[in-house]
Amino acid sequence: MPFHYDEDYHKVIMAGGEMSATRRWQSQRENIARHKQRGSILDIGCSSGGFLGTMKGGSWNLYGIEMEALTAEKARQATGAEIFVGEALDAPFPAESFDVITCFDVLEHVYHPRQFLTKVLEWLKPGGIFCAGLPNIESWEARALGTYWYGLELPRHLFHFSPRSLRYVMTSLGFQEISIATPGTSYLERSGSYLCSEALQRIGIAPRPMAKDGQRSLPARVVRKALRTVLIAPFGQLASSVGAGASMEVIFAKSVSHSDSDQPDRTGQTRQTAQTAQTALVSAGGGGSHGA
Repeated sequence: MPFHYDEDYHKVIMAGGEMSATRRWQSQRENIARHKQRGSILDIGCSSGGFLGTMKGGSWNLYGIEMEALTAEKARQATGAEIFVGEALDAPFPAESFDVITCFDVLEHVYHPRQFLTKVLEWLKPGGIFCAGLPNIESWEARALGTYWYGLELPRHLFHFSPRSLRYVMTSLGFQEISIATPGTSYLERSGSYLCSEALQRIGIAPRPMAKDGQRSLPARVVRKALRTVLIAPFGQLASSVGAGASMEVIFAKSVSHSDSDQPDRTGQTRQTAQTAQTALVSAGGGGSHGA
């Protein structure tokens, strides 16, 4: 696993979460604010606290889970949050602790999604919400690019979901759907890097890993800006408008009447439903895990 989650990987993830954090996390904060304005919030896979930092204030008690110890310490120092270091399934939080649990670009990394989501449901207070972001395996980009689609990110991404399969798994566990949207995110630029890397390898040139990309030249930045403006952004918005965007932003809730003290035995038909839901997960195979 360290091979797939090395120092360069963590640096890229931290930079992505911290850069222009208020703007980067604006959509997620607005989604939460529509349903919750205060309470306890847990960010699973919190990295260096980029998202949690935007939630600092008297109305929120901040918690996080992060696997990498140095990154977790940076999150503590930046946000004042209580951070558990390790696998999500090992975190010692009591049942019904949180009003909001967030999970951005993490669910596709976990080894046991059903166990992970069951733990999330247990940790939520009745009426609490789960907000997640993850790739959409049924997006136009995924269908068109196949194995070159950046959203696959093998071997780190272990499971992939579509809106339909995620809905099926979540409701089978007892969550209530609030919203599933596919924003205008696009992975076309990074997918193009995969194609370029393969072309270079075929002519005997070792490509530079994305995590080690340096500062681009001015002409390269101009071309990239033009491509983003003329091609990538309009394509992303069009795909989003028909529910075929490259990623999903989802909100599910724990029923107000749901109590973890009176969970039904998963026997008979309930066990059969759970087994059927497992088939909705699309396995991608391979490497490591962010959360569980």
